[in-house]
Amino acid sequence: MSFLEKLTLSLTVRERNSFIDGSHLNNNILNYMSHLHAFIFDIVTERVTINQQLKPSSDDIRRTFIQGEHYVDCYVDYCSASGLGRCHVYSLPFTMECIRPITHGFPGGMFMNVRVLRMFDTFDSFEHELFAKISSAFPLLSRLRLFNTTEQKKKQSQQVEKLEETFSVIEYPNLIELDFPCVHIDYVEQFLSNLNTRLPCLSKLRVEYEHLVTVTENFTRITTRINYTRLKQITFTYGEHGVVRSKNFYSYFPRCQ
Repeated sequence: MSFLEKLTLSLTVRERNSFIDGSHLNNNILNYMSHLHAFIFDIVTERVTINQQLKPSSDDIRRTFIQGEHYVDCYVDYCSASGLGRCHVYSLPFTMECIRPITHGFPGGMFMNVRVLRMFDTFDSFEHELFAKISSAFPLLSRLRLFNTTEQKKKQSQQVEKLEETFSVIEYPNLIELDFPCVHIDYVEQFLSNLNTRLPCLSKLRVEYEHLVTVTENFTRITTRINYTRLKQITFTYGEHGVVRSKNFYSYFPRCQ
């Protein structure tokens, strides 16, 4: 591809001994593309075996791109229990409609073109502050999938109901589809209670049935009903097998008949 002029690269690489950084890209790709004038990338290196004495920071990764005059941002996650690391680096401004899955370490920014987002973490929880950052960073987000089975450290809506204090309510004005394929119930509460989050355009929801029953207090809770005014489709994580919908279900979701 020596005559290639534009390259858009989005990929995940696993089980290396080092992160993919600016030096790696220059030495193994860009030095062989003398005609390249536009390089857009979104790269995750995960399950990387890291020398615990030489753990590169996010700033270390950014510095490797200075020589190539690439404007980037990145974040690095380390798991002390496994000795593995993960690095997510992407060019700016970010022009793709979908970004690689982000973790609790996501630093924020502005991603005006992103419509589809996956959030994934197996070691750390997603807290209310992170979801506020996501709302600001992805203002046109329309589809969101969450993978996280770690319990939240702060129970936002429980604090509001118990202490009667006012906390910041996050709004996702363009979110149409919300998917909880594998999550702790805290994240269902985080999104479906309007004490935490407002979802004025939500029309599709995928969730575990028992989580939905619990969070809505068997389809009677007012603070979760507000986010369902436009909901037209509900599917369940493990399918319809064994699900017996109560009478309250149909009155609670009148458009999901």
